Amino acid sequence: MLLLCKFLYRNLRGYRFLIILAILVTFAQVGADLAAALPLKFIPSKINNPGSDPTCTFPFLDGVLNFFDTPVLDPSLRPLQANQPPNQPPPAPCPATPSDPNSVLHPRITQHSVIGVIVFSLLILVVFGLLSALLVYIELFLATFIAQNLSAQLRRGLFDHLQRLSLDWHDRQKKGDLVQRVTGNIADIEKLVTDGLVDLLAGILTLIGIIVIMLFISKEYTLLSLAIAPLLLFIVTGYTGNIKAAARKKAKAAGKIADVATEDINALTVIRAFTLESRENQRFGTHVGSHQQAGLRAGRLQAQFTPLVSTLVVFGTLIVLGVGGYVAAGNGVNFGFITINPSTIDVGTLILFLTYLKMLYQPIRDLSKLVTLASNGASGVERIQEVLDQAQEVIETNVPYYGPQKLQGDITFENVVFSYLADRPVLKGINLHIPAGRKVALVGYSGSGKTTLAKLIPRFYDIEQGSLKIDGLDNRMYPLHILRMNISMVLQDSVLFEGTVRENLEIGRPGAPLEEVISASMKANIHDVILNLPDGYETVVREQGNNFSAGQRQRLAIARAILRDTPILILDEPTANLDVEAEAEVMHALNTLIAGRTVLTISHRLSTLGQVDEILVMQNGQIIERGSYWELKHNKGVFASLLEEQNRYNFESPELEFDESETTIVFRAVNNLESPELEHDESVNDHSRSRF
Repeated sequence: MLLLCKFLYRNLRGYRFLIILAILVTFAQVGADLAAALPLKFIPSKINNPGSDPTCTFPFLDGVLNFFDTPVLDPSLRPLQANQPPNQPPPAPCPATPSDPNSVLHPRITQHSVIGVIVFSLLILVVFGLLSALLVYIELFLATFIAQNLSAQLRRGLFDHLQRLSLDWHDRQKKGDLVQRVTGNIADIEKLVTDGLVDLLAGILTLIGIIVIMLFISKEYTLLSLAIAPLLLFIVTGYTGNIKAAARKKAKAAGKIADVATEDINALTVIRAFTLESRENQRFGTHVGSHQQAGLRAGRLQAQFTPLVSTLVVFGTLIVLGVGGYVAAGNGVNFGFITINPSTIDVGTLILFLTYLKMLYQPIRDLSKLVTLASNGASGVERIQEVLDQAQEVIETNVPYYGPQKLQGDITFENVVFSYLADRPVLKGINLHIPAGRKVALVGYSGSGKTTLAKLIPRFYDIEQGSLKIDGLDNRMYPLHILRMNISMVLQDSVLFEGTVRENLEIGRPGAPLEEVISASMKANIHDVILNLPDGYETVVREQGNNFSAGQRQRLAIARAILRDTPILILDEPTANLDVEAEAEVMHALNTLIAGRTVLTISHRLSTLGQVDEILVMQNGQIIERGSYWELKHNKGVFASLLEEQNRYNFESPELEFDESETTIVFRAVNNLESPELEHDESVNDHSRSRF
C-alpha cells in the first residue's frame, strides 16, 4: 500500500489543489450528513421532555431558537391582549447528569417552544440534506475529473515509455500482457480514485465525526456502542491481506489471458492449418481457470467478510437498542467498567445513536469493497511501475546540436562491439565505411548479426564499444528525431496503421501535399491500385492492412519511404514473403527508391543483389568476405556456398531447351541474377558463348 500511496502522490502532482478541494468538500459533506441526523434527537427529546432542549447539548443554538419562539409558529405564545408582547414558552430545566454535580445543583433552564424546536429541526433536515446532495455531486465530479485525467496521463506516459524501451526488452515481453497493463491495470487505478478514495475518506471522516458527537452526548453510551469495534478491526485486518493476494494473482492471470488471446487471434490461419483449436482452447482455458480461481477466492473472502460484519453490526445494534431502551425506561446499568444511570438516555438520544451507528457501521461494511479496490489498484501500480522502472536503453543526448538537418549519408563503423546479453557479443569488432550514395548488401546465415548491425544505425540499440559515425559525427551526438528523420526503412513485414491510405503514406512526411503523395505512389507502382479502391486515397485501411496483398503493402511502404526522401535507406528482406509477380513489382519500385541514396540491403535471396555496389558476408558477428557478386561467387568462399545452397533445389536452374535441329542450347536461371543464355551456333557444336 505504501507503493500505491507514493505512486498516486507522484502522479497527481498537477491535481493536488483539486485534491485538497475535494478533501474540503468531503469534510463539508460528512458534516452536513451528521448535522442532518440531529433532528432525529431534537424532536423526540423535546416532545418527551420540554426541558430536553437542543440548547442543553449545544448551548450556541439558544440565540437561533429564539427566532422560532414566535406566535406565527406556536399559537400558544399569542398574547391575550392585542397590545401585549408575545408570551414566552414555559421554562424547564435541562436533564441532570449524575456525573456532573453542577447539573443537579444548578440545572440549566431552557425556554423554547416545542413547535419552534420542531420547525427548527425540520429546517435543519432540509438545509443540510440539500447541502449534502450538492456537496456529493461536487465531490464525485472532482473525483471523476481527477481519475479520468490521471488515467489519461498514465496511459500516455506508459505508452510513450513503452515506445522508448529497447527492442530487445520488447522481444522478451508478452504483447497481450503489455496491453493489459496499459488498459486493465490503469482502469483499476482509475476506479480506485473514482470510487475508493472518496468512500475511504468519507468513511474515515464519518467515523471520526460520529464518535466525537456521540462522546459529546454521552461518553458511557458511546463506549458501549463501540464495544464491537475492536473485533471488527481484527476481522478487517485478517481479511485484507488475503483479498489483496488474490487480487494480485487475478491481475497477473488477466495479463496472461490477454497475451494468449492476442497471440492466437493473430495466428488463426496457423491454428486452423495445424488443427490446433483444441490445444489452444486448453491453453487459453488454463489461464482463464487461474483467473477464475483467483476471482472466486477474492469473491469468497469478500462473501465471508460482508456477512461477518453484518452479524457484528446486528449484535452492536442489539446492545445499543436494548441498553438504551432499558435506561430510557428509568433503569440503570452497570457493566463494571461502564455505568449508565437511569433516565440519562431518552428516546431522542436512542434514535440518534441508532442512526449514527448505521452510519458508523456502513463504512466498515463497505471496507471489503474498498479493500478489493485498493488491492486491485495496488496490483495495477506494481505492474505499471515494473514497466516504468525499465530504463530506456537509448538515451537522448543532452549536447546541443547545431549541425545540418539533412545529412549526406556517409556511414562509418569503427571497431563496433555489441551484445544483447553480457559476455555474448553479437557483433565483434566491425570496421566498415559506406560512402554516401553507395549501395551495400549484407548476407550471411541467420544469427550472423546482419539485422543487428543495420539497427545500430538509427540507434535502435547503442553500441558497447567503438563508434558508429554518420557524416563523421558519432550517431549518439545527433538528437534522435534528426537522426531518424534521415533514415528510411522498408522491412520484411510492412505495417499499415488504422486510418486512410493517404494517412498511411503521409507517415513518411506528415502534412505532405496530395500531389507529392501521388507522385511517390506512382514511383512505387501503387498509384493505379489505390485509384481502383472504393474511395481512392481516402479508403480506410483495415486492421494490419488486410485489404491489401503482401506485395501491395510493400509497395505502400516503399511509397512511404520515397515520400520521406531520406539520404539513408535500410531494406530488411523487403521481398522475403512475396511471390514471383509481387517480387518483380516490388523490385521495380525499389529501383526507383534506391537511386541517389546510401542503401543497406539485407537479403537471403542472393540472386536479387546485382544492383548493389558491394556485398558484405557476415558470420558469427564479423565481416568475413566483401566484394561484388561475381567476385564473391568466383572466390568459392562462404558466399559461393550460400549461393550453391540456395540454388540446390531450384529445378529450373539451369533448364536445357533444345530446338528441332538440336543446334541451340539455352541455359536460363529462372528468377536469378545471372540469367545466362549460352547460345551454340551451327558451325561450332562444342563451344558456347555467354551473353549477359
